[in-house]
Amino acid sequence: AFGDTLLASGRALGDPTAALPAGESFRDVLEAAWSGSDWRAALQRGGVFGDTPSGPVPVAASVSRLEFKEPQLEGSGSFVLLPVPSPLLGDGRGANLPQLQETPDPITKIAWQSWAEISKATAESLGVGHGDVLAVETTFGKLEVPAWPRGGIRDDVVAIAIGQGHTVGRYASLESDGSPGAARGVNVVDLLPSLTDESGARAWLSARAKVTSAGRYERLPFTQGTDNKRGRSLGNAISLAALAKGENPWAPNEALLVDADSLHDEHGDDHGGGHHEGPHEILRDFDPVADSTDDDPFRWGMSIDVDKCTGCSACVVACYVENNIPVLGEEGVRRNRQMSWLRIERYVGDGEKTLQTGRPGPQNNETLGGTDVRNSPMLCQQCGAAPCEPVCPVLATYHTPSGLNGMIYNRCIGTRYCSNNCPYKVRRFNWFDYQIEGWPEPMPLMLNPDVTVRAQGVMEKCTFCIQRIQEARLDAKTAGGGLPEDGAIQTACQQTCPTEAIVFGNLKDEKSRVNAVVDENADRSYRALHVLNTRPAISYLARVRRVGEEHAADDHHAAAPTGRPENA
Repeated sequence: AFGDTLLASGRALGDPTAALPAGESFRDVLEAAWSGSDWRAALQRGGVFGDTPSGPVPVAASVSRLEFKEPQLEGSGSFVLLPVPSPLLGDGRGANLPQLQETPDPITKIAWQSWAEISKATAESLGVGHGDVLAVETTFGKLEVPAWPRGGIRDDVVAIAIGQGHTVGRYASLESDGSPGAARGVNVVDLLPSLTDESGARAWLSARAKVTSAGRYERLPFTQGTDNKRGRSLGNAISLAALAKGENPWAPNEALLVDADSLHDEHGDDHGGGHHEGPHEILRDFDPVADSTDDDPFRWGMSIDVDKCTGCSACVVACYVENNIPVLGEEGVRRNRQMSWLRIERYVGDGEKTLQTGRPGPQNNETLGGTDVRNSPMLCQQCGAAPCEPVCPVLATYHTPSGLNGMIYNRCIGTRYCSNNCPYKVRRFNWFDYQIEGWPEPMPLMLNPDVTVRAQGVMEKCTFCIQRIQEARLDAKTAGGGLPEDGAIQTACQQTCPTEAIVFGNLKDEKSRVNAVVDENADRSYRALHVLNTRPAISYLARVRRVGEEHAADDHHAAAPTGRPENA
């Protein structure tokens, strides 16, 4: 070490007047300098930190309205160039972190690349669709970037995210893709003048642009092909008026019988509706606690509040880091082989039950000014009647006594039957040795030693951070043989969520916070795709539409006495 070299050099000089610090090694010198403090605790945390005193915050009785000057737009183009901040990469400082690059944008669900957002009407007038490359030109520069038409943007605006366009960095540039020195995406700053606003900061809204079609197509790496949930019990919403009535449209009730004849008559064999024989009983009233063994004190469960979820994807990044999830890169995402155990599904409204055809791209239901957007985290539901378990030929996935869908990685032979049988599509398959070949030195040192590193041909998924559960149980056992206190275990996604939309705990503990949250919000509680009888341990809380009485009637066709199951 450099410190030891200096000490050895000083001693070798033999100068009696040299005031060398006491200690055989530089480590001894450091420990002596931190005398009076817990050396190991300081080393673990990177220092000694105390509580910061908080003082009162004065609030004025009346706040004058903020005044903003009209932006000075340079150029003569017919579009306003709107550089938008990236919620993941910031101003570009996070561009060389592969987990941030792999996590899709919360709105467009695009990863690893740049795109230009335009309105549907603008796309139609230019004759372009999703992935068609646009030439965006201002007085100060020109660049080409794929288009991404949306319904929630003005017709006279072209928006490009800040943070990409680097030519240096393994992941910030295309070096990891075999093209060192080539830029990943585009740098929208190249199109802007060097102007400042009233505060002295850079004026981002400062240019007009000309937008034309470049005449070519580039498939963008995106992870969600539609924002239409097609009426299924995913990302539900309830109006404030309906919530005030105290009637939960998704509440458990008597068994729902679906008539097979009605399915056949309405949809026919060609649509997959005529294969049932006799009535099919859908059990909606169940207790997840019953899905753990009687002698086990735990049944782990979770509550996710869709009304609190902002779609920021902090939970997704935390899951990547905590569980040693491999990063595939741009081409891997483009091939739909992303490995994330947790994804944020983004839906707009209830949606029509229509199928999508044609070029891969979103079925965008957004409207300008519309706010009925639901961000719904989707992870393994830890089903009590898990469809993945009975189809595994080697019992690599099994039901633990605590009710979790466990995974034994070194037993998995990669048949992928479990993934095919999972209706939530939360299982991931290692097509290649991502962990061995994907991490350059010294990045393997960042891997979590408490979590197995998976290899080629192995299926993986969320297990509610089982390593944290086991650690807390062992700590409680060492401390006196009791059970972990409620709140002592936090999953990585729960710990990172800034709005506390995720609550995790023991469903067998009647006083646990997760039970309290579900009980207090019983009027908007539901379970994803509950008609499949999977008996999930995750309870969602529907988004509240605070718009008025006219939206009290929600689309909850699952509560109808007959009809097609909502998973169809």
